[in-house]
Amino acid sequence: MALNLNIPNLQDDPIFIAETRPQNINEALAVLKTENAMDMATYLQAELETLNRQKVSASSRLQALDCYRPHLMRTVLALAESYRKSALPLHDEANLAATTAGALWLELGYGYKLALVDLQNQLIKLGTDKNSAHAIQYAMHAIAEHTLVYYQTYVIPPAHIWSDFHQLYYCAVLLDIQNISVQHAYMPTEKNIDPNLASANLVTSIENTYKHALLMSLAEPQHLIQQDIRLIAEYLAHYIHHTQISAVTALDNISGAFVIDLSSNKPPTPYSKQNNQPNPLTDILFQTIDLVRTMHQDLSQLQRHQLPKNGSIPADANRDDYAELLTYLIKHWGITPQRIFNRSLKNGDVDLVVGISDIWQASEQGIINNNANNHPISDISSTLSFPARPSRWKTLNISATGILLRRHHTAEKNIRIGDLIGIKGKGEPHWSIGIIRWANCGDRDRLDIGVQFIAPQAHSAVATMSGRRQDERVLLLSEIAAIKQAATIIAPRGTYEPARQLTLTYNSKIRQIMLTRLVERSHFAERIQYSIVG
Repeated sequence: MALNLNIPNLQDDPIFIAETRPQNINEALAVLKTENAMDMATYLQAELETLNRQKVSASSRLQALDCYRPHLMRTVLALAESYRKSALPLHDEANLAATTAGALWLELGYGYKLALVDLQNQLIKLGTDKNSAHAIQYAMHAIAEHTLVYYQTYVIPPAHIWSDFHQLYYCAVLLDIQNISVQHAYMPTEKNIDPNLASANLVTSIENTYKHALLMSLAEPQHLIQQDIRLIAEYLAHYIHHTQISAVTALDNISGAFVIDLSSNKPPTPYSKQNNQPNPLTDILFQTIDLVRTMHQDLSQLQRHQLPKNGSIPADANRDDYAELLTYLIKHWGITPQRIFNRSLKNGDVDLVVGISDIWQASEQGIINNNANNHPISDISSTLSFPARPSRWKTLNISATGILLRRHHTAEKNIRIGDLIGIKGKGEPHWSIGIIRWANCGDRDRLDIGVQFIAPQAHSAVATMSGRRQDERVLLLSEIAAIKQAATIIAPRGTYEPARQLTLTYNSKIRQIMLTRLVERSHFAERIQYSIVG
C-alpha cells in the first residue's frame, strides 16, 4: 500500500546527527533534571525534530521514540494544567501550553509514521508485522492525543489528521494486524504519567484506537467543557468493544450507524445525513447501537445511585455530572440530532454579559436598592459599585432558537461552554437569555460561539435559602405558553433539591416558592421549575 501520510521531508546531509541509542537518550534525560514542563518540552521537541528530519533505520527510530515517549506524556500532562480549564479565547500562557503540547504530539506522531513508511518500503518484509503494528498503534495514539488538544482548545483539527487515521487503519487491515494487542510501554518507576492512562491501557489494538478516535469526533467536543472531553475519553475506553466496523451493507435501522470514507480527509458522518448511498469500494460502516444500549444500562444504575462495576465511572465521581454526560453521548452516538429551524444571515452588533450576577445587574440594576429596607442582603450580593460591563460581539447568523456570534477583539476573555449569557441588540428593551452550546477558536483570538435562546427576558430577584450564609442573586424566567415552557428560576449550581423551599424578593414583594423540577444543569447554573407556596 502506498502511504501518503503527513510527515516532514528528510534532510540528506543533516547538520546534527540524531541520538538513537536508548542508553544515551536516557542518560541525557536524567542529566537534564528539570521540573519545569516548558523546559522539558523545549528539549524534547528539539530532539524529536532532529530525529524526524533525517534518515534513520526503522528499528533505531522506534527505539529512540519509545525512550522519549514516557517523558513526553508526563510533560504534556503538566502542560494541560494551563489550558484544560481556561476560559475562551485562551490567555497567552494557556495558548502557549496548548500549542507546545500539540507540537510534541505532532512530532511523536511524525516519528512513528516515518518508521512505518520505512518498514513498508523494505523489499523483504518478513517479520516486520510486529514492528508495523507497534508503529501504527503508537502513531495513532499520538494523533489521537494531538486531536484532543484541538478539541480541548476548541480549534477544528486540520484535515490531514483524518487522512492519516484512515490510511493507518487501512494499512493495518491490509497487513491483518488491526487486532494485535500492542501494550503501551512506560517508565518502570512512573506508570501513571499518561493523562489518558485508562484508555492507553485498555485500548491496545489498532482497531480499538481507531474506533476511539471516531467516537470522540462524533461526540462533537466543541459542545463540551474541557474536563468532560477527557472524561469521555476515559469512560469510552471501557466500552470500545461494543462498537463494530464492517463493510458497507444494507441496514434495517440506521440509528447509530455512521459512514467512513477511507479515501477522504473527513471524520465519520451519520448514515442519515448521506446524500448518496455509501460506496462499498471506499467506504466502511461504523455502528454504535450496542454501545448506546450499554450506556443506557450505566445511566439507569446512576439514576438508582449505583456505579458500574467495571470501573468506567470512578467511585468519587459526581454522579449527576456523569448522568448528564451519558445522556448527551447517547443522543450523539445513537439517534443523530436534526436541525429544526433554518439559519439566516444577519449582520450587526450586540452587547453581551456573562453569568447570573452580570445578567442580574444588567437586567434590573436597582432591585436591591428598592428592597434594601425590607430585605437586607450581604455586602457581596448587594454591591453595585462595579456594575456589569457588557462586551461587544458581532452577529453572524440567527434562527428561531439560537444565534451565532463572533467576538470583537476588545471583548473580555471569559467564555466557557455552558455559560449563561444575556444578549441585547441596539434599541432592544430587554436582555435575551441564552446558553453557550458550542465554541470555535481561530487565529488572533478569534472566537465564534453558538447560543441557544431560552427566554426573551429575565427578571432579577434575590433568594434566601436555608443552609446558605448569604442570599443569592437569581433570575426569573416567565412562562412562554406558545412553546409550553413553564416559568423557571435560574440559580447557582447546587441550588436544586426536590421540594426545597426558597424565599424570593422580587418587585418589592416577598414570596415563598418550592422547587419542583430540574430542567437543566450546567457546570455553572441550574434552571429549575417551581411553584408558589401559599
